[in-house]
Amino acid sequence: MNSDIHNQAIILFDEQGTPTFRIDKETDSFIGVAITYNLTHESEIFRQCGDLFGLYNANPLKNRQISNTRVENITNNLMQLPVQIVIASVNLTNAEFQQVVTLYEEYGNLLRTRHRNVRERPLAHILHSHVLDECVFNSIRNYTESNQIDTNFSVFIDDWSIPYDDIKITLEQRSQYLESKINSIYQELNLQFRISVPNISLLNEDNSRKRFVGVLASVVSKSFMNTENERYNENPLNYLMTIKFNDYFEITNQTIEFIRDFMDESSRNPPEF
Repeated sequence: MNSDIHNQAIILFDEQGTPTFRIDKETDSFIGVAITYNLTHESEIFRQCGDLFGLYNANPLKNRQISNTRVENITNNLMQLPVQIVIASVNLTNAEFQQVVTLYEEYGNLLRTRHRNVRERPLAHILHSHVLDECVFNSIRNYTESNQIDTNFSVFIDDWSIPYDDIKITLEQRSQYLESKINSIYQELNLQFRISVPNISLLNEDNSRKRFVGVLASVVSKSFMNTENERYNENPLNYLMTIKFNDYFEITNQTIEFIRDFMDESSRNPPEF
């Protein structure tokens, strides 16, 4: 963390859906959800939504326990809080997406074996990394655009059982890349603020932050369920996107192009996977 930066923001990330191409999955989308707020607002945010989100219950709320009435109440509550929300999704039924990602999985695992001598990385981790990067990058961008002040971003992500061989890349190198990339963009645009992103932390213990983003992700996921599902509810996504600096990105085609370009470039200059 840069000690010269006094404004502190929190980014919490969680995902919903089953990152697989199997036909027996409950939803056709895999989504990532990030929520950003100023650290000084955290206590008041949790106080205002504690009961509704079950932050202080004996056990956290599960997706299936959140009724449509509660979904509406939580969505309305979120729209009143000093938070910013970014959502990213990929379409798991897209045939071209399946083909490209499957090829990328095989190609990446070959490079991991040859150049790093580490275990394979499963498909789920590949999909997770893409929605994570999209959500965190745009969360930082939206927050700095709306506040225009030097800010340190503490990022907390779901405990995704990261392979041991990838911990440094996932938690350290990702934060370093985000910090460098975004500051470079701001410098090119002549913007007079900068950001700091310390190593990403895991939400590996039950606490208010983990429950807060978990409930948010569960509520948002209702908008991505198949329409014949009794728990489908289009309102969370529609309502939340009416708030300035909230964003939704459907990144299926973007991910296809990124992977193709990446494989083409890495065939000449093999990177770490």
